[in-house]
Amino acid sequence: MARMRAIRSGFALPDYVREIGGDYYDLRSLRVRVSDLRPENRAPDSLRAIEEALTPLALDGLARLFRLPEGDYLLIFRKEVTDRVRAVLVGLRFLISDDPLSEHLGAPAGQDTPLLIWRDLGESFEALRALASEYERIAAKRAEAAARRDGTRAGQATGDAARALAEAEEADHDDKTAAAGAGVPGVRPPLAEGAVRPDTDVPAAMVWRPIGPRTDQPPSPDPAALWTAQPWAGPRGSWGGRRPIDAEVLDRLENGLAQADLSNHVRWQRVCAIVGTAPPRPVFTEIYVSIPELRETIAPRIDLTANRWLFQHFTETLDRRVLAYLNREGVRTSKDGFSVNLNVQTILSDTFLRFEQVLAAGTHGTVVLELRVEDVFSDLDAYVFARDYVRQRGYRLCIDALDPETLGLLDRARLGADLVKLFWTRDLPARMITDDGLALARRLRAGEGSRTVLAHCDSAEAVTLGQDLGITLFQGRSVDDLQGIIDDSVPMPRGPRR
Repeated sequence: MARMRAIRSGFALPDYVREIGGDYYDLRSLRVRVSDLRPENRAPDSLRAIEEALTPLALDGLARLFRLPEGDYLLIFRKEVTDRVRAVLVGLRFLISDDPLSEHLGAPAGQDTPLLIWRDLGESFEALRALASEYERIAAKRAEAAARRDGTRAGQATGDAARALAEAEEADHDDKTAAAGAGVPGVRPPLAEGAVRPDTDVPAAMVWRPIGPRTDQPPSPDPAALWTAQPWAGPRGSWGGRRPIDAEVLDRLENGLAQADLSNHVRWQRVCAIVGTAPPRPVFTEIYVSIPELRETIAPRIDLTANRWLFQHFTETLDRRVLAYLNREGVRTSKDGFSVNLNVQTILSDTFLRFEQVLAAGTHGTVVLELRVEDVFSDLDAYVFARDYVRQRGYRLCIDALDPETLGLLDRARLGADLVKLFWTRDLPARMITDDGLALARRLRAGEGSRTVLAHCDSAEAVTLGQDLGITLFQGRSVDDLQGIIDDSVPMPRGPRR
């Protein structure tokens, strides 16, 4: 018996149609017309990323997935898990955000688009049965042609022919996947210590790998210990009488930051798709250093933001340290994508080039670079240059740290950004019912909500408001808490064996 696979060949569809028998009235089907995407989004690496996003639906018992001969994907699932399927579609939109058809991934369930075809099997089961029968006829014809070519006896039953062709296609797909990356998308095989890859001058010791403790280097100094002896250091939590940052303080901060171990200050927080009543589904993980926490550790009596340009210089230094940390320790990129906060000038630096070289092949489509809006507009020419460079390399761009007034003035599409990040605040509901807020709400509901992340969500109210505005991507403590909810999977129907 063939082993079970998360995504079956379309030639396995006839057996499934017979398997569900009469138990199909509460089922839906969704055809994702991947064959109509741009050629670059149908390349092997892109298709592997799409399949990796779809696979959890099958592994969790929520849907049956089929890879159709036409190049499309067919999903069959119970109606009650429709929101969970739509949450996966949000993740797909992130993977192919540069394709014009990606906008259709946010369409309501049941609304056919050039990319998505929904069917209620209670009404359209015969059409599914006809499609399965057509695949059986195709398989039988191929078997007859192969028999004539090989001089063997023809006459294989249509069901057996489809079954054999499905197994052959799936085995071939497994072999190609293994050859492309040893079965682990986006991860290169390890090299021996000191070896160098042919396409980069980065030593093997810095090759991207899962994060873990290092035992081959002496421990880095404790950041707190670096600062306690400084004349401007003080007790943590002291908010009064902060000294404004100046050039002398900045020089000391940067020298100390160059020696500090950032491990205790790096934070990870997921950005999740939340659709309807479905539980949060991770789309990518933001990796960042909390500047307020870092300040409380290294210089609690210093006001880092007192001088905008010195603070900008400090964050550029911090960027270099974060990229060096990621180069050394690596991140897990095989399941979720990740984002990192950077300055425009950092993207144009040799430090970013080295970071880019260390990334495993094929993962660029899963990396989001978050840029602060004030940094973008401080030098638009530099931003445009950096934007064009990273988009050619397959990165995604997110304009960070927006309030409703700034977002209302921003033209995301004209800036060439993939996402924008709106910060939740307690007064956001009130700000959204002003004249400017209502205009922004109309834009979000008209489609921009599908390109917006609502961040800093610290309550259920934030998610409720975001969903009302058409937003599907959320980040914050409230989302982290929702991820802890235990949600039992709804098993797919299994008809009587025949």
